[in-house]
Amino acid sequence: MKIYPLLFLLMSCSVAFAQKDSTLLRKDTTAKQLELVTISSSRKNVEMKNGKLIYNVEKSAAAAGSTAFDLLRRTPGVKVDQDENLLLKGSAAANVMIDGKMNYLSAQQLASLLKGMTSDQISRIEVITAPSAQYDASGNSGIINIVTRKSNKPGYALNLSSGITLGHYVLNNQNITGNIRVKRFNFFGNLGYSYRRSYREENSRQLFDTKAGTPQILDRIGFNPFRSQYYSYRLGTDVYLNKKQQIGFVYTGTRDDWTKDAVYTTYTRSTKEELLSAKDSKVYSKEPYYNNAYNLNYKYSIDSIGKMLTADADYISYRNNSDGHLGSGTSLLNYHQPSHIDIRSLKTDLVWPLGKWNLKTGLKYSSVKIDNNFNYDSLQNNSLVQVAALSDHFIYKEQISAAYFSASKQWEHTTLDAGLRLEHTLSEGNSVKTASLNKSVYTDLFPSLALTQQLSTNHKLDFSLSRRIGRPGYRDLNPARYFTDQSSYYQGNPGLLAEKAWVLSAAYTLMDKYIASLSFNRADQFISSSINSDPATGTLIRSVANFSHKDRFEAQVIVPVEIGTFWSISTSATLSYTRYPLVQLQGFKNVDKMAIELYASQTFRLPGKTSLELLTRYTSADLNGVYMARYYFSMDGGIKKTLLKDKLDVKFAFADLFHTGWYWGYSLSNTANFSYKNIPDSRRFSFGLSYRLGGKLSGNKPRQTDEQKRL
Repeated sequence: MKIYPLLFLLMSCSVAFAQKDSTLLRKDTTAKQLELVTISSSRKNVEMKNGKLIYNVEKSAAAAGSTAFDLLRRTPGVKVDQDENLLLKGSAAANVMIDGKMNYLSAQQLASLLKGMTSDQISRIEVITAPSAQYDASGNSGIINIVTRKSNKPGYALNLSSGITLGHYVLNNQNITGNIRVKRFNFFGNLGYSYRRSYREENSRQLFDTKAGTPQILDRIGFNPFRSQYYSYRLGTDVYLNKKQQIGFVYTGTRDDWTKDAVYTTYTRSTKEELLSAKDSKVYSKEPYYNNAYNLNYKYSIDSIGKMLTADADYISYRNNSDGHLGSGTSLLNYHQPSHIDIRSLKTDLVWPLGKWNLKTGLKYSSVKIDNNFNYDSLQNNSLVQVAALSDHFIYKEQISAAYFSASKQWEHTTLDAGLRLEHTLSEGNSVKTASLNKSVYTDLFPSLALTQQLSTNHKLDFSLSRRIGRPGYRDLNPARYFTDQSSYYQGNPGLLAEKAWVLSAAYTLMDKYIASLSFNRADQFISSSINSDPATGTLIRSVANFSHKDRFEAQVIVPVEIGTFWSISTSATLSYTRYPLVQLQGFKNVDKMAIELYASQTFRLPGKTSLELLTRYTSADLNGVYMARYYFSMDGGIKKTLLKDKLDVKFAFADLFHTGWYWGYSLSNTANFSYKNIPDSRRFSFGLSYRLGGKLSGNKPRQTDEQKRL
C-alpha cells in the first residue's frame, strides 16, 4: 500500500520547485516566447473555469481508445465503486448529463452507455459542485456534464476516427462525427460502433452462522466476462428562422447487444479452513438495449442586451429485454425481465437583464413511467414452472413540477447570484402481484446563494450555499431480484425516501489558477448501499437503504504549474472526513473516516507537434455506505502527434499501466461479515487515428440541465 503514494510523489515532485524554476525561465524569455507560453496554456487538459472543473478530453493524449466511463474514472473528484456507481464527493447522488440532458438509467445501465461512448465523440467533461437555482435540485453532490462535439460555423466539419485496443481481448471502435452549416440550416450527426469485450475477477469471503449456530465461511470465486456490440447514432438540425429566432430538432439513439457468461464457484469452509463443500454455478444473460431520445427546442433572442426565451420538449424511450438463466448442478432458474421506460418533459426559461441585475426564471414539468414485468421459472420434472415468490410486475410513475427564479448582479468587486427553486413531486410504486403500493407526495423549496469577492487583481474569495435533493434511483425502488450466483443477489427497496442536503463551500483563488477550498455537506436520509445475509443459508442480500444522516467535510488544493514552454502540471489534493451512523443487528454504530485523494496530470509539449501526457491518481481507503473501500491507484498516459497540416492525429495510449485499479473492501456492519476484491480488465494499450476534414468540431454548448440520471 505504501508504495503507491511514494510513486505518486515521485511522478509529481517537481511541483514544489516548478514555480521558482519557471520564474527564472521567464526572466530571459523574449516577447515572442512569452506569447507562445500564453497560447500553449490557453486550454489545459484539466482546468477550473467559472466554478466548473473541466477535463478537456479532445486535448488529452491519454484519451485514445478510452470510453466515457474510463474518462470519468480519471476526472478529479469522481470515483467508481465495486458496483460501477459513479461517486462525486463520496456520494452516488450525482446527476450525469450528456449535453445538458439527464439519463434515466440505473448505475449498471449508465455504465454500459458510457462504456459504449468513445473519447472521439467527447469534447470535455464538466464537474459542477454548486449548481444554481436554474438547475434541477436533484443531485446532492453536484452535476457531471459530458459535452459532445458539434460545430455551428459556416461550412462543414467532419471527424473520422478509428482505434484498436489490446488487453486481455482485442477491441475496436469507429466513429464519424460531422456537421454542415448552409445559410439558415445547420445539420449535425454522429455514427459510432464499438466492439467491447472485458471481464472482471470477483472474489469475496463471507462469515455466517448456520441454524445450529456453527460459524462457517463462504468463499466465492467468479470470472465474469461480457461481450458487447454497441451502436450509437445521432442526427439533428438547427434552423435559424431569422437573426433572433432558431428552432432545432435532435434524435439520439443507441443499441447495445450485450451478453455475459459468468462462472462462479462457492466453497463452504469451517473456521479452520477445512473444505466442507464446493458448488459451481453459471450465469448467462442476454440484454439488448434500445434507447431513443427526441428533443425539440426553440430559442428567441429578444434583444441585443441578453434577453432570451428558450423552450425544450423531450421524449425518451428505453427498452430492455433481459433473458437468461442461473444453473447449478441439476437446478436451473430461468428469468425474463422486459423493462420499458418512457420519459416526457417540457421546460421553458427566460433570461431578462434589468438594469444592473440579470434575472432568470423558468418552469418545468416531467413525467416518468417504468414498467418491469419480471418472471422466474425453475426446472421441475423436466418442465419450467413459474416461481411465484420471485416473480412480480412493478410499475412506477413519477411527476415533477418545478419553477425557479434567480437574480444576479455584479458590482465593482462583488458578484451576487441568489435563487429559489420550488419542486412538487408525486410518485407511485406498485408491485402488482403482491398488491404493495407506495405513494409519496411532497413539495420543497431549494434556495441557493453564491457570492464572489474580488479582493484585488490576484486574490478572490467565493462562497456558496444551496439545498439539494437526492431522489431514489428507479431500479433501487424495484423489488425484483438480480442474481449474481445461487447464493447472492441484489434486491431494490420500495420504501426508500428522498435524501435532502445542505451544501456549503468557500474557496480562495490566487492569480486565477491556484485554488484552495473548503466544503461541508449535510445529508438527511442519506441513501447508500446496505447488506444482509440469510441466517439459514448464508445467502448474501445486497440492497440500498436510508441512513439517518451523513456529514462530509472536504478541503481541496489545486495547483497548476507551467515549467517553461514544454511542461505543464496540474495537481490536486483533497482531504475529506466522513461520518454517519450505521445500522447493526441491534442499534447503530457511528463510523467515520479521514481520506485523501492525490491527482497529477502532466503534459509535455515536444517538438514536431507531439505531446506526451501522464495521469496519476491515488485514493486512500474511504467509506462507501456499509463498506470500507480500500485504497485505489492507477497510472494512465499517452502520446499524440499531429500531422498533415493539423488534419491527422496519431495517438498511442495506455490505461492502468501497473494493473492496480482494483475495487476491494469489507463491510462495517455486523448484518453481514463480508469482504470483496474485484479485479477488472483495466490494463490496456490503444492505438488510434483521427482525421479532420473542413472546420473544427468543438464542444456543443448545452441548454440548461434536464432530468436526473436515476433509473
